[in-house]
Amino acid sequence: MFKKSIRYPLIYLSALTFWQGIINGHIMWTANISICFFIFLTMLLINWANKPYNWKKDRDKSY
Repeated sequence: MFKKSIRYPLIYLSALTFWQGIINGHIMWTANISICFFIFLTMLLINWANKPYNWKKDRDKSY
């Protein structure tokens, strides 16, 4: 789950940094890394939510 979540933010960070370096000449590192971090958290939440839960496992427990 972690490997899936980190791929897109790293691609975004490298592409945005490259783009800002060529076009502006000034790279906004704090903005790029913070956006990358929020994309990572969002992707981690989406991947976690897509994982099915085994409901039968809880029903078979005897307390």
